[in-house]
Amino acid sequence: MKKNFVLVVIIMAAIILGSLVGSTANGVEFLDWLSYSKGFKLDSLNLDLSVININFGCSIRVNVAQILFIITGLAVYPKAIKALGL
Repeated sequence: MKKNFVLVVIIMAAIILGSLVGSTANGVEFLDWLSYSKGFKLDSLNLDLSVININFGCSIRVNVAQILFIITGLAVYPKAIKALGL
């Protein structure tokens, strides 16, 4: 259970740091490739039950920096588990 929590924390940190690096690299000419992103979305699905109205939707956008940080995080994960003694 603790190992799974560490994995989730590492992946979330990688996503946040990758997003930060990608948005920062957007204006720099030789680092501009890190900010290249693609996304997909699920348009809103409306569930109207006359008493309650619920909308569902999802949009995901991933850039190159996030992918690189996630791969690095997954490579560091076994060493982090070993260092934490889990």
